[in-house]
Amino acid sequence: MRIRIVVDIMSGDNTPESLIKGAGKAAVDFGVDIIIVGDSKYSALVPDNEFMKFVPSYSIIQMTDDPLTVLKEKNDSSMATACALLRDGGADALVSSGNTGALFTAASLMIRRVRGVRRAALGTVLPLENPFIMVDVGANLDATPEILLQFGKMGSLYAKGVLGIENPRVALLNNGAEDTKGTPLYSEAYALLKADDSINFIGNCEGRELPNNFCDVVVCDGFTGNIALKLIEGMGAFMSRKIKNIFHKNVISRFAGLITRRSTIALKKQMDHKEYGGAPFLGISKPVIKAHGSSDEKGIYSAIRQAKLFYESGIIEKMISINKNKDAQEEVRHEL
Repeated sequence: MRIRIVVDIMSGDNTPESLIKGAGKAAVDFGVDIIIVGDSKYSALVPDNEFMKFVPSYSIIQMTDDPLTVLKEKNDSSMATACALLRDGGADALVSSGNTGALFTAASLMIRRVRGVRRAALGTVLPLENPFIMVDVGANLDATPEILLQFGKMGSLYAKGVLGIENPRVALLNNGAEDTKGTPLYSEAYALLKADDSINFIGNCEGRELPNNFCDVVVCDGFTGNIALKLIEGMGAFMSRKIKNIFHKNVISRFAGLITRRSTIALKKQMDHKEYGGAPFLGISKPVIKAHGSSDEKGIYSAIRQAKLFYESGIIEKMISINKNKDAQEEVRHEL
């Protein structure tokens, strides 16, 4: 049975036409069925075949909208319609490049969290020296030590199931390597992560270690994670510009650029966030991928690939199973 992925084409910064094109290519390359949700005027652009389907929506969630708008004033929007399709079993996974807060709200309240998960988290894969996932990167601006522990567990499951890392190294993003570093939140989270035998916790990770194959899962609150993510993306763009300027400086540097062209293209590709396409909402009961707001044809194509991998990994089923076992253990303790 082919996986059905619903794609919200209206909520991002790019044109719906480019997203439809990327989604159509993904349907062919990844062997998935695509459900496009958007304004009916774009229905004619959706290929008329068994792998593509169009569902109309009647309003758009803007980047400036309050997150609750998706549930109230604009519950007929492309984002809300896509979430309802996933919730009701009309799709197996969802991709949207829209307002992060609104998508997080809709995912948490319409699709619902996995039972036992205190807060869903936004994780993103960063392809630096090694691909690693950072959890959280913006969904939760504050957290508790217990919530950061859950982020570590969910990130570890994702790194194993999607990135293919057998025993993921989990680290806490902090301002020093020592276990006493950081705010009370981080020092308490350190103790909880260290005491949990279900994950491979290796200690604190300083910001400068992120590009250096230090760990496979980075745990932090959404405020800290979002700053770190945007800094890394900005530095990638900065380095790309600098390298381009160096190789266009004079005739000799242009020749050197031709010699090293294959390596510089590979480096640029490695630093391009569009290669991974989006960030998974971990802890939601069905796969939801938040694509980058500026996603184009390439970005949405990659996000659909990620949604397919997320669905096939069985991570959500493992989360459900783990929390069911915990509930059963708690019931036994209570009876004793």
